[in-house]
Amino acid sequence: MGILAGQPLEEEFDDPADLDAALEAWEERLGEVQYDPRRTAGALCLSDEGCGLMVWLVVTGSERGRMWRDPRCNGTDLHPMRDTDGLPLDFASWYLGWLTTAEAACGLDR
Repeated sequence: MGILAGQPLEEEFDDPADLDAALEAWEERLGEVQYDPRRTAGALCLSDEGCGLMVWLVVTGSERGRMWRDPRCNGTDLHPMRDTDGLPLDFASWYLGWLTTAEAACGLDR
């Protein structure tokens, strides 16, 4: 069972104090697991989208060359980014999309 699936639920506890204690312990463990630096070893953080949302390029292993979104700040987990066809997003496609958006923001539409 993954750490996210192990979140204590209100209906599992008769005493609110016991629920609070279980949630506190779970949140501490969640932080330890989700932010373990080994989870992003072999990846480079390329973009900060604000409010703690990050985009990573995997540079080693079977996911090498692919882009991953990091919304852990919102209580969800790292996940691979996908293109409009649902295929894994590679660096070149991500970069060209990012560049198009940046150019448009600067009034450099082509």
